[in-house]
Amino acid sequence: MPYDSNRRNTKMLKFSPGLLFPWAKRVIWQDAKLLSSSIGNKPSPHGLPSDYFLHFNRTVQRFGTCSSFMGLPHHKVSINTSPSVNLNAHCDTIFIAAKKRPTVSDSLDVLRTQCERYMEMHGNLTHQSSQVFAQSPLVDSAFIVYDMRSTLCQKFNGDLGCSWLDEIHCYSDRDQISFPHILATLGLNLSPDLNTPGQEFRDRVYINKNNVPMLHIAKRSCHWYYRSFSRCIASEGEEINETHGNTDYSLPANNATGLRVAVIVAGTLQRFMFNSTVKHLVRPMARNEIFVDFYASLTTAKAEANRSGTGYADHLQPDPALPRSNFDDSIDIEEYLRKRIGSDLASIGALKIQESIDIDSEPMLKYRREQAVIDKPNEDPDQRFPVFDIRSKDIAYQTANANRNILRMHLAIENLWASVLKWEAEESFKYDYVMFLRDDSLWLNNFNIDNLVKKEGDIFIPACDARDPPLDPHEISDHILISRRNSADLFGKYYSTLFQTDIKGCTDDLSEKIRMNGKRGCNSEMILKWVTDEQRLKVTRVSQGDIPFQRSANVELPDGSNMQCFHKFCQSENFPLKPTKVNKHLTMCKKIDWNALFLSKMNNSASE
Repeated sequence: MPYDSNRRNTKMLKFSPGLLFPWAKRVIWQDAKLLSSSIGNKPSPHGLPSDYFLHFNRTVQRFGTCSSFMGLPHHKVSINTSPSVNLNAHCDTIFIAAKKRPTVSDSLDVLRTQCERYMEMHGNLTHQSSQVFAQSPLVDSAFIVYDMRSTLCQKFNGDLGCSWLDEIHCYSDRDQISFPHILATLGLNLSPDLNTPGQEFRDRVYINKNNVPMLHIAKRSCHWYYRSFSRCIASEGEEINETHGNTDYSLPANNATGLRVAVIVAGTLQRFMFNSTVKHLVRPMARNEIFVDFYASLTTAKAEANRSGTGYADHLQPDPALPRSNFDDSIDIEEYLRKRIGSDLASIGALKIQESIDIDSEPMLKYRREQAVIDKPNEDPDQRFPVFDIRSKDIAYQTANANRNILRMHLAIENLWASVLKWEAEESFKYDYVMFLRDDSLWLNNFNIDNLVKKEGDIFIPACDARDPPLDPHEISDHILISRRNSADLFGKYYSTLFQTDIKGCTDDLSEKIRMNGKRGCNSEMILKWVTDEQRLKVTRVSQGDIPFQRSANVELPDGSNMQCFHKFCQSENFPLKPTKVNKHLTMCKKIDWNALFLSKMNNSASE
């Protein structure tokens, strides 16, 4: 090999995919530091692919390019505290790291000169190459995918590697420093199809002068630092691919350490209690060596409230911990969520942020509505399914809105469940527990799954036996549902389950006092009990102290401050949820005089 430095010699192989394997049609380079994989029910710590052929298809095959790289993440080890990912920040971070680890490069003086030279060379933004350089196309070169099937790609990857190795030969051994310069001088441009606002958060595809895609850079939030590299790379809507079968690696029911838990949340971004979910649910489990995968579907359109006239419903705001998005598709919030979850030793199973959930084109609901219009032509077709309550015009209107929100939530969960099944099949494992959460779940203390693992039962729900008003004997709480894996499919596909459920049978089982001469049917908590009874599931009611959360709201006050309150409240007789110093001030939303509070805050703001 030509160099004394093994680091430099390694790059000869890394950037010359045809050198060792001239016969190979597909080449994937993976640094040795990433060589740790899943064992049994334990996931890969980096979220690396379990099937490299699939990963090839999800990168160069999907985008039609000759090579694919991972974008350099917006992370302290890459850019220190810089607000953006750029070459200057990356260079400075290397120099800072060199103070503790001088071997970070074999020539720091040359590295400094190299960084300054690139910035000087590409300072004139009237040049096309400098415009590409200014897009900061930085990559992490620890994982590279090459397509060597065509002459075009063989030549492109060869030219890319030769140019890159020339820079490494002349300057420092830090190959990621020279990549933006190499890309800028290859005559490529960012594809106009993907050149949209917030490009730094997105996948990038660079095309040649003939508009042929040549090089792909995966969005930086998919980086293995955030523990879901392979899953994040995959596109939505992929079919389940059982590449390794579906082996069940479940651990004994009384052993919490090493469990795999899926947390599933569906709802609106406006109501999403993210910060407390990370702090008191995800983090405690992850730090107790429980492997947590987080699945979330969040909509950005403002949903119509089920109940009006509450005094606060029109003033709800997103979790103050979440950044305010600058983009229509909230791509910056997606990155924030991926980084927060990954930084807390968990991983993202699926994350979907979209304007709304389309229930109008769903076939089962379309048919149900057509029949409803025939039966009751003067009614809202969603007024009687799944919940039925027409005691007054206002209540009927609220019920129809509530039904649409219920159906959207469960359809979103069913879509997420498809991702759960996909990863279980592809990665050859089974979750031990699945948690189905509401978006407005405010966790008030640390959750300890040990408290449930030791109990018997198929599913675990809050007892709510000290609730005011109390639950009806036909109800069980649907504020949260924690299921062992063998019974979780029913709730992952609860949207479909609703259409297969005998709702009339549920209603007929109620007393005449509740039915009120045919004006009321089963509410959502009654339907849940009916379904679990029909399926003969063992439902274990647990104390609120075991599941320390309440359904809550973030309310924006006129002075811009945030106020939290409980809009639903469950309590248990045994081991009740007790307030902590941090949340002892919280109360029920309905107990607050919102008119007086808003007036007071407006007066205070006016006097300042």
